[in-house]
Amino acid sequence: MSTTGHIGNEKYVSFTSVKRNGDEVSLPVWIVQLSANEVGFTTEGNAWKVQRVRANAQVSLQPCDFRGRVLEGSSTVHGTARVATPQENPQELAAVEKAVKKKYGIVAGFVNLSSFLKSVFRRKKSNDAAIIVRLSL
Repeated sequence: MSTTGHIGNEKYVSFTSVKRNGDEVSLPVWIVQLSANEVGFTTEGNAWKVQRVRANAQVSLQPCDFRGRVLEGSSTVHGTARVATPQENPQELAAVEKAVKKKYGIVAGFVNLSSFLKSVFRRKKSNDAAIIVRLSL
């Protein structure tokens, strides 16, 4: 079972953000520990989760499997999220990208290549943003 200080050690977490109408949306994401009370992950800059965080910064995280199925007996951690992009907070974006590359290694490289190819062929943005969550203590 994870605690606030260890959610960043998980391989996948269910990231829950809130739509404008109040509905919650949960998605599995990779997660990295950035400091004692902050975690983060990379995403596409135009992803819905980025828009939801910009509208409502209150989020929750819970350990899950790669399909988003919450791990039985795990705890939910709450926090306040913010977005880092090349235009706003490029140093934070670079720090998250570096941490993801370190933690997930070659798999992160394949995901980034896939995202890049998708951006070239489908004209979609690649992973050019990060969501950073300050954990509630």
